[in-house]
Amino acid sequence: MAHRALTLKYRPQVFDDVIGQDHVSSVLSRALEGGRVAQAYLFAGARGVGKTTSARILAKALNCEKRAAGQIQGPDPCNTCTSCTEITSGVSLDVAEIDGASNRGIADVQALREKVRFTPTGGSYRVVIIDEVHQLSGDAFAALLKTLEEPPPHLVFIFATTDPQKLPETIRSRTQRFDFARVPLRKIADRLLAIADRERADPEGVQFTLADGAALLIAHQSEGSMRDAVSALDQVVSAGEPGVDEALVRRVLGLPDQEAFFAIAEAIVKRDPKAALHALHRAFEKGLDARDLAEGLSEHVRHILILKVDPQGADLVAAGGEDLARLKAMGEGWSEADLLRLLRLASEASWPMRDSPQPLIHLEAAVLQMATLEPGETLAELLERLEQLERRLGGAGAAGKREAPAGGGPALASAAATRPAASAPGSAARAPWSAGTPPAAPTGSTRASAPAAAPARSTGPGAGSAFGAAGRATATSATTAPSATSATTAPAAPSPTTAPTATIEARAAGDPPQADPEAVARWRATIVAVNGRKRMLGAFLEESRLVGASPATLDLATDELHRTVIDEQENRAIVAEELERAFGRPLRLRCVPPDAQALPSRPSEADLKPLIDRAIAWFEGDIIERTDRGSERTQ
Repeated sequence: MAHRALTLKYRPQVFDDVIGQDHVSSVLSRALEGGRVAQAYLFAGARGVGKTTSARILAKALNCEKRAAGQIQGPDPCNTCTSCTEITSGVSLDVAEIDGASNRGIADVQALREKVRFTPTGGSYRVVIIDEVHQLSGDAFAALLKTLEEPPPHLVFIFATTDPQKLPETIRSRTQRFDFARVPLRKIADRLLAIADRERADPEGVQFTLADGAALLIAHQSEGSMRDAVSALDQVVSAGEPGVDEALVRRVLGLPDQEAFFAIAEAIVKRDPKAALHALHRAFEKGLDARDLAEGLSEHVRHILILKVDPQGADLVAAGGEDLARLKAMGEGWSEADLLRLLRLASEASWPMRDSPQPLIHLEAAVLQMATLEPGETLAELLERLEQLERRLGGAGAAGKREAPAGGGPALASAAATRPAASAPGSAARAPWSAGTPPAAPTGSTRASAPAAAPARSTGPGAGSAFGAAGRATATSATTAPSATSATTAPAAPSPTTAPTATIEARAAGDPPQADPEAVARWRATIVAVNGRKRMLGAFLEESRLVGASPATLDLATDELHRTVIDEQENRAIVAEELERAFGRPLRLRCVPPDAQALPSRPSEADLKPLIDRAIAWFEGDIIERTDRGSERTQ
């Protein structure tokens, strides 16, 4: 008996045999059972997914003699009556199958119109199947439109196409469209294994065994096309080997050896650029093309990423059990984000290789970049590190203030040592300005009295406040009458017309700030409460200085950036609520320009250059344009 191709021998003959198109088969089956046959159908989808096969099954079901006589139930044809056998063999007079690519002219459509006017000879319907219907010319579509719009009751059109967008809208609107999906990988592999079992059971069939890994590899190469997969299996079986494994499939189909990609990927995940480069050249010396190596490496990294994201996603990977375990092991120690970066590098390497006379150089650069890729950090990890740094800095600052001696302590002395020698004499006692750090006094007399006032501040309720020294102009009043100061600045009852919102106002730096330790303590409580609700806003308030308090207002020394953030509508409402909760009455918050002598010096560009260089190296960035930000602010 002459050899028969496996694609023809095992072509589906009933709807249940069509693999991966249940959404189409179920609708057509119910339409046949209910007698709701449309005048025209449009089957759209990729090649080899069952469009023409489903059209033939539908034509046989419409003209099946046993279905028409009621001898069988259901939508499937019997495949034994005269009509079914003629349609299967392609000699039926009632079913015309036309190739749209070779019968695309207006004359062909006119001849077709003359044929379909006559009633069917043996069945109930005359069925016209036009494959690749999008190949018809515009005039042919125009000639077909009238017949399609008002067809005879015995006529059914079935159009099959891989590009439905090329059909005129007037044709598409007159058909029932069914979109055929690509067949899943595992379903194709199972179908190939079933064909191998049926071949072994057939006395006239080819006796061979098909490994699961080989079936998956063939299915992966078919890209969702069942016909391509069966054709590839037929080609591999023609090699005459009794056992079909992955090695045979790669040798017959000309696929790269998977071990080459395992060697390259293993060196990459171990971050060994030397081994990765040698593994790449060993694969290239075996005759593999550089472009095929790039595509295979991308596919290999893709398998690692899929198994990292979904360890149970074996259906998405064309690999056997042993290779699956190796791929999963390669993903250990790598995050999904880093594997995605590797996949992006491997995929992008193929683009410059297409037009390059030396494509291997681009692949070498990509492999070395992949092997030297530093682990990345997620946004959550970066935020956690920033929060830990903030807590450490906050804890160190608090401890420094508790343990610092009256003269300023080593911490303040080291901070002052980094400033120019031409600073003011009192700069040695200054720390970064905040609501918990005392500012330097603006005059020489007050600067002289500041050391004497420091011990008293360390024990009072407003210890470490930003305006403690400013509220006590002399050392005598600051050390002997704290209670009197508190009494004179006791808050008064608010006016009934005062709005419970915080209003940010600019005030001249020369206005005398006034506050007391009780106000300082309440302000600190406000900052703590705001920090619990919005950390960034609390940090901005912490970095500002409270320089004065009155029964209706609080004065906050801050720069333009901090004032802008605090002045936002949402932030104003939060500050207003916490101020009213802490002070027992609504207060107006005024932002005043900071005292220049009380602020730390701005770091120079030389101080920031190491940080900038590290950021550029970490983010792999480039300096696009260098601008003078200071000159922009002054313009």
